[in-house]
Amino acid sequence: MNPPGRLGKTYRLIWCDDSGASAGHHHPPVSPEKLLQITFAGLADTPVDAFVATVGPCAGYTLSYPTQVPGMEFIVDRLENGALIGESGQWRMGENLRHLWAQGCDPFAVQLQRAHQLGMDYWLQLRLNDWHHVDSQGQTYRLIGSQFYENNPQYLLGKEGVQGWPPRLQDSMAWFQDFAHQTVRDIRLAVAIEASQRYDIDGFEYDFMRCPGYFKFGQERANAPLMTQFIRATRDALDTIGTQRGRPIGLSVRVPNTVAGARRLGLDVPEWIAEDLVDIVVPSTFFAADTQEDITEWTELAQATSVRINPAMEEAYRAGYTDAEPGLPYYQLPDSVMRPLTRPMIHAIAARHWNQGADGLYLFNWANTPVSYHCDHRPTLADIGEPQRLVGRDKTYVLMRSSDSFPNCLPTDRSLPAHLGAEPLRLAIAIEDDFDAATPQHLELRLLLRELTVADQLEVRLNGDLLICTNPLNPEATAAAVKTTWQHYDLAHAKPHQGVNELSLRLVHGPEAFRSQVPLELTDVELDITYPDSPTP
Repeated sequence: MNPPGRLGKTYRLIWCDDSGASAGHHHPPVSPEKLLQITFAGLADTPVDAFVATVGPCAGYTLSYPTQVPGMEFIVDRLENGALIGESGQWRMGENLRHLWAQGCDPFAVQLQRAHQLGMDYWLQLRLNDWHHVDSQGQTYRLIGSQFYENNPQYLLGKEGVQGWPPRLQDSMAWFQDFAHQTVRDIRLAVAIEASQRYDIDGFEYDFMRCPGYFKFGQERANAPLMTQFIRATRDALDTIGTQRGRPIGLSVRVPNTVAGARRLGLDVPEWIAEDLVDIVVPSTFFAADTQEDITEWTELAQATSVRINPAMEEAYRAGYTDAEPGLPYYQLPDSVMRPLTRPMIHAIAARHWNQGADGLYLFNWANTPVSYHCDHRPTLADIGEPQRLVGRDKTYVLMRSSDSFPNCLPTDRSLPAHLGAEPLRLAIAIEDDFDAATPQHLELRLLLRELTVADQLEVRLNGDLLICTNPLNPEATAAAVKTTWQHYDLAHAKPHQGVNELSLRLVHGPEAFRSQVPLELTDVELDITYPDSPTP
């Protein structure tokens, strides 16, 4: 067991709410009572024992409380001073905050009080860089921008500073601020100090993953000492405040989900751990969950230290575009679509993290799933906060799709999508279930194929065992008016085992003329395990 450290405790589940206490998804005016209902709905009597709130909605340059930090701005002041609002969501957010403060309600103070009443620690968070306030040309077009950002273009990474990254990444990173500038670091540090002095919080968090990019291309490693000094200064400030208050204030960092990815950003997290500067490290992706994430290197790095590793679980995952199903989510890429994680998928990811030595889990953006995806992840909380409760729970293991959203810090080279041909395509599927501990009711492999025809003959094997498709395409049957097809394989006689399993696929035969023009593509792989009496997904 690791030393207790400053916190003297371990959090099972950390719930992150990035609304900035604004209730922006609700029409104004929102009362203090309604704010608390929105904030903590479904969290009481669950394993959630820490609540993280951003100091402002998509916070980077504006705050949801009256600030004295030069350069930062109170959102209500911007609203009342005639700043560009940009959209109805920003108006709702600003109006709700205006009404709350006009009633004498400090939303963070009431949240903190309620969190402690529910037995949760209360943390505040600052996003270190952000893009939600600017358009594609870097112009502030939403209320959460600021004069500090608008009036200091010299602090941007700039188009020249991001040359070397793929064009798509350049288009966003050019408008991030460059942390090589002392002023850029100082204003963030000042916010952390002010918020920690203003509120009797249990900890403060820096979010390096909304959005990741801090130094000009090729200068990240050279500037890493600057970021380490920034973390040292924060640690010193929090220790001073904690000493005055008579109890410690924790420091958490949300960083890329690999050590190498963090270092590529100029974040020497191993050094932060070695120097005992941080209390919690939250390995994270950006927006889409990494369904095959391996946090072992993080848990090994933190061994024999007091640092806790709480990997983040996002709300959704990237799936192959399936126009066969209605109700596509609000955000999609040309070849994929964002879908909410299902309950069995959440179980599978949580089980992997716990088995790899996680101290707890961190739940990012889950408060927004009812609005974004019309589903609610909160019913899973009772199970995922206790590793033993995941035994005998339905799980779906999903292979990760390639993505180039932030190649500056996240893995991009994945096994899917892939073309199938005469040579076997070999894929690894790691599962956490011990079938000696719980007997499954049904095991199924699901493959999503693009441009599958009735003339295609596939050979699919799991650990060498030949699998039989239970829903093959049939001659004369009506063909769906879509390009993707799910194929199902019953694994009753080819049961996978705990650990890494090998899936092998090859195209034995196909329509030669068509295949010479259009490849058969494997876009998604899911391995589904269901148990008797498991909660309904």
